[in-house]
Amino acid sequence: MERKRGTFLRLSLARRMICDFLAMSQPIPLAHGERRIDIRSLKAAVAAARPRPNWLPIFFKAYAVVAANRPALRRMFISRPWPRLYEHPENVGSVVVSRQLEGEEALFYLPISSPEKRGIMEIEALLKEARLKPLEEVPAFRRQLRLARLPGPVRRFAYRIGMNWMPRQRVKQLGTFGMSVLASMGIANISTWVPWTTMIHYTPFDENDSMHLRIAIDHRVLDGLEVAYALREMEEVLNSSILEEVKQLPTAKTKAA
Repeated sequence: MERKRGTFLRLSLARRMICDFLAMSQPIPLAHGERRIDIRSLKAAVAAARPRPNWLPIFFKAYAVVAANRPALRRMFISRPWPRLYEHPENVGSVVVSRQLEGEEALFYLPISSPEKRGIMEIEALLKEARLKPLEEVPAFRRQLRLARLPGPVRRFAYRIGMNWMPRQRVKQLGTFGMSVLASMGIANISTWVPWTTMIHYTPFDENDSMHLRIAIDHRVLDGLEVAYALREMEEVLNSSILEEVKQLPTAKTKAA
C-alpha cells in the first residue's frame, strides 16, 4: 500500500503577520492577574440601551480611564541602548481586529488615542469602521500590510528597532495597552504573548451574572500590587462613570415615546 505524503505549504500573508506579532511579543516576560467583578447594574443598562453597545468598547474605555490616572500603566520597557522605562503622556489603546485577508482570517491591531476622552458609541463606531472598510483605507492596517509584505529579515529588523530603540514610534504603531477578547463567542483567553505592557481581556458572564476580568502585564514594568489596584479601580469605573454614560443612551422606551 502506497504511503501518503504530507504537503508543505507556504506561509500566507496572514500567518506571516501573526508570526511577526509573536516574535515581537516573545521577549516580554508576562504575568497574569484576575479579579471577579460584579457589574449587574451595568449589564441591565446595556440590555436596555437601543442600539445596544458592545462590551468591548465599554471595557476598553473603562481601562483607559484607569490608565489615564495611573502613569505606571502607560510605561514600557526599552532595552537599548541601555535598559530603562519610557512613560507616554497619554493613552493609546490598541484593539485586535480580525479581518479577511486573501481568503483567511488575519489579525490586525487598531490604535485609538485617548479612548478615555471618547464616548462609548464613538469607540464602537471606530471599531465598526475598522471591521468594514477596505483594508487599504484603514491607515493602521495599511501600514501593517506594507510591513508584512517586506522580506523577513527587513521586517524583523524593523520590529527590533521599534520595540527596543524608538518608544514613541512603538506607541504610534502598537499603543500603550492592548485588548483582545473572545467572550462574545462564549470563550475566554487564558494566556497569550502580547507586545504591550498590559493587555485586558474578560470572560463571558457566568450563571450569577458576574465575570472574571483579566490583565496580562510585562513584569519588568509592573508588579502584582499595581495590577490589583488597576482591576479594582476598573470595576469601580464600570459601576460609576461608565454606568452613568450607558444610562444616558436611548432605550426602547424612549424610542417608543
